[in-house]
Amino acid sequence: MACRKYAALGAVAALSLLTWPLSAQAADQPNEAAGDSDLVTLDLYNLTDVHGHIEQEVNPKTHVVDHAGAAAMGCYLKKVRAENPNSQFTLLGDNIGASTFTSGILNDNPTVAALNQLKPLASTLGNHELDDGTAVFKHRVDGADGYEKLGFPYLALNVEGLGSYLGDYKIWQSPAGVKVAFIGAIADDVQAKVSPGLLDDLTFKPPLDMINQTAKELKDSGKADVVIVMLDDDTQNNYPKMGRYVDGLMGGDTHVPYTFTAVKGAEGNTLSAIASGSYMDNLADLQLTVNKQTKKVESSKAVLIPAAEVAKCGEDAAIKAIVDKAVAESKEAGDKVVATGVTSSFLRGVFAQSASEAPVAGSNRGVESSLGDLVADVMRDQIRVAPNQPVDIGIINAGGLRDDLMPNAAGQVTYKQVFQVLPFTNDVGYVTLKGADVKQMLEEQWKTHLTTQNSRPMLKLGLSSNVSYTYDPARPYGQRITSVTVNGQPLDPAKSYTVGSVVFLLAGGDSFDSLKKGGTPRLTTGLDRDLLGTYLANHAGVAPRPTKASVGVTLPTQPVKDGDTVTVALRGLSFTEGPAKSTTVSATLGGQAASADVDNTLVEPHNSDETSIITTDGSGQATLKVKVAVGNRCDGHAGQAVSVPLTVSSNLGELVKADTGLGVQVTCAAAADGTGGAGGTEGAGGTEGTAGSNTHHAQHQGKLSKTGTSAGYALALALALTALGG
Repeated sequence: MACRKYAALGAVAALSLLTWPLSAQAADQPNEAAGDSDLVTLDLYNLTDVHGHIEQEVNPKTHVVDHAGAAAMGCYLKKVRAENPNSQFTLLGDNIGASTFTSGILNDNPTVAALNQLKPLASTLGNHELDDGTAVFKHRVDGADGYEKLGFPYLALNVEGLGSYLGDYKIWQSPAGVKVAFIGAIADDVQAKVSPGLLDDLTFKPPLDMINQTAKELKDSGKADVVIVMLDDDTQNNYPKMGRYVDGLMGGDTHVPYTFTAVKGAEGNTLSAIASGSYMDNLADLQLTVNKQTKKVESSKAVLIPAAEVAKCGEDAAIKAIVDKAVAESKEAGDKVVATGVTSSFLRGVFAQSASEAPVAGSNRGVESSLGDLVADVMRDQIRVAPNQPVDIGIINAGGLRDDLMPNAAGQVTYKQVFQVLPFTNDVGYVTLKGADVKQMLEEQWKTHLTTQNSRPMLKLGLSSNVSYTYDPARPYGQRITSVTVNGQPLDPAKSYTVGSVVFLLAGGDSFDSLKKGGTPRLTTGLDRDLLGTYLANHAGVAPRPTKASVGVTLPTQPVKDGDTVTVALRGLSFTEGPAKSTTVSATLGGQAASADVDNTLVEPHNSDETSIITTDGSGQATLKVKVAVGNRCDGHAGQAVSVPLTVSSNLGELVKADTGLGVQVTCAAAADGTGGAGGTEGAGGTEGTAGSNTHHAQHQGKLSKTGTSAGYALALALALTALGG
């Protein structure tokens, strides 16, 4: 995955694309009324989401530098600072945590030491700085208890509880005399991103109003001529919310690189915004031309400098020594082979913001992935409620998977690799849930209802291979799961199921509150990454699943007639990564199959909001026109509605089985003598109340989730509703 992929990211959004020619011209041609001596150009460099990636990494296929590494970054920053003394460098948070093996195995001390050498003015607080709680963060600031001392301050004006260990902003006066304030803040959803209860001593306030008010105060008081906001959250979502006192935005957290030049803020103001991406794949540069007399920003633009360009500088000797020492100290443990005979790669979900962009590995946490499936199977296989009794269901959160798993040519997997897949050192265990709670857990995968600061519309759970489900993306939040099967049987809402995973998730992490109903997780032996190594060692030749466990289906909402042709909208038929793509799909409703080609596009311009498709459902969309055939199901049910089951298959295998309980309701013709059932409903097994259910859905038609298609709601089958407690 070459870093050249970011060359197209100079204009990520349509708005940025439209404004780029004008804004670039404005940046190159300052206000003619100002004399050259009154103008100064500031280069404000930034890195976000380093996550311990201090080693330089080269793409094995393209031989292009993907991640510059700390030593090359140090060389480049020295060079550009010498070229323009009115330059400054900051960090945007998540510098540590979920790190590479080299850094993580050494408590991220090498990363702190290397970043100190880059001489950042300050860093925003990221949620991963708090992975081990507030006490460890304080130890890092103080350089106590074996932790490398931080050489720069952390900022987050909307966080209470850390006292002097955290600042609100940092003011820098450039050599030319321009006073620049860097305001630090973090999204207010941090509590959902760390182990529940870990940060109960902290308060995270909504940051946007605080940011805009602080920016006003800094300028009104004369403390700052220029205000730059460093917000640990999605850049694309937040630049339109910046008020008129904000001159630039640096964002991060989502690992997506962005450049927005001369775009509009919340009050008609113009600003530029940027995010470097992650892992030192780019260096961000906000370039501002400032009039020293008027204290105004004349023009600005956002520029990304790819890792390959940074690497041309060479390497800073002092930083290289830090990195080399860390590599040597971790090598023996990391090179240990934990499994052989692993011939397949297991990858995380991806998406692309435009057709010209190469997808970033692991950028899509809203989809089922081959790696998520694998680790969920590990949880079910390795976590036991008794010596010979595995848990009923294995699950894993997409955010817990931090690297793809790719064995070497000899089929070997090392300890370093399993560490980098699961770097959080999580304990494992299980909870016991009712079937209704399991269904609710699946409903909680959608996240846009939680907070305006949430920049990932869905966080998909990996599920063990004995579990499958269907969902309707057109339904309101909380009503989207339409069928669930466990071991081939419909989920029983009253039955107890044991669910195994990492303790972070079982305790309600990533806002999966339904898992808390299982009480305190019962711990079992081992760490998550050790279980992965053991599973791979015991399952030589394990391969990714060819078909998805979860499929989106939207069906008609009202009863139809025998012989009607209805629209069946399908979503998420394919994995976004790997070779297993559904290219054709067929569906039946009691009669002849209808077929269609599958659209496997990865392009999703709305990746961080509720209108998304690829980052909530994945690739593989199709719409079919299917003819309904009731067959003999109406025998003895004249004038009533009966259920006709849906089946769906792709070129790779069966996706929805007839006994899943999903289908359409068909109104049977009335008997010739006018007799027959009056208003009743009969499905598989016969269920009352479907008419009332249809009324319920009709009441919500004005409140369709924006993640849905334009097709109508699926009719909830009587059997499915009963089985799911719906």
